[in-house]
Amino acid sequence: MNNEQRQNIEAFINEADSSREADDWSAVKQNCLKALEEYVRLEDEEDVIVTPEDKDLKAKLEKFITEADGKLALVQRDLGMAALAGKDYSRAVDALEEAIDLAAETDVAFLESVKKDLDKARIREHNQKIYREITPFVTRGDEFRNEGNFGEAILEYQEALALTVGLPAEHRFLNYIHEAVLEARRELVKPYMGRISRAVDTGKLSYAYKLLQRAQLLIGNDDTIYLAFFEQIKENIAKSLSAEDREDVEEVEAPDDWSQAVKDYEEALNLYSSYSVADPLAPAYRDGNIYEDRFVASRRKLAMLYYKRAERLKEKAEFSRALKNFKEALKLLPREDDEIRHKSFRQIRELRAQLSARTG
Repeated sequence: MNNEQRQNIEAFINEADSSREADDWSAVKQNCLKALEEYVRLEDEEDVIVTPEDKDLKAKLEKFITEADGKLALVQRDLGMAALAGKDYSRAVDALEEAIDLAAETDVAFLESVKKDLDKARIREHNQKIYREITPFVTRGDEFRNEGNFGEAILEYQEALALTVGLPAEHRFLNYIHEAVLEARRELVKPYMGRISRAVDTGKLSYAYKLLQRAQLLIGNDDTIYLAFFEQIKENIAKSLSAEDREDVEEVEAPDDWSQAVKDYEEALNLYSSYSVADPLAPAYRDGNIYEDRFVASRRKLAMLYYKRAERLKEKAEFSRALKNFKEALKLLPREDDEIRHKSFRQIRELRAQLSARTG
């Protein structure tokens, strides 16, 4: 390089030296990068001869840049730690990532220390993001639960749970929501306890057995206490039931279809029953119960299972049991299902006539 070219580069280095004395490491790096950019540009020109002195100049620039990066890494580390202490986790992540990018690969102790703080900041940033997302659902769930609208509360908590993917199983967010759902589900089944007790006291064991099955569907699989309690009661009732009665209440064919249909019906019933037009979240222009369609659909689904089972029992000449199932279907069928309701009435009349002829 000629003297003029070298002087241009040295001018940047002098600026860097001044900034270095003032501890302005950002300016040091900026001036060194400009000098290095000029050096590389000249180095690529065909008529420029690079001397040993020029190479020493380049080495000095690279040394200054490495030193500046190390100082800037410390600054970013301190900014990140301050942001972490101030719960500004997004800013903390950015600063600590920058500190790692600036640090030399040989500075292992520094990198390991910053990486540990960066992991902590990332976890807290993730938690903060999830907290913001789930709070509206959890808040509404708590409000519904406090008002006694347990079905709607469970729906809100389930929406919150869908946003917590990736959290550890024992995370405090998950613990709170699971406990809230557990309590809401237990509140849903409390009315069944009185009905079951009255059914047992009046000798309606088959009805009590059926109520227990439905109550069990509303309890979560993780509620081992209530499940064991219901199972014990059900076993005690079952001992007093005839084999025919047990068969009648245990949906032996397509158990998964029955289980899902009963669960859908019970959940829809609770939502339908707990809905209030005074609900502040309900649209002002909506009249009636917003869960009516869901409730009607769930009734129709369960009614058809009873109807089809009744038809199979009738074909097997089990007229008494068939009659019971046609009656159950008729109770559940919506009024607008005229055709299937008329069929049920006709089947019931025929079965009553057949049973009358048998006993006549």
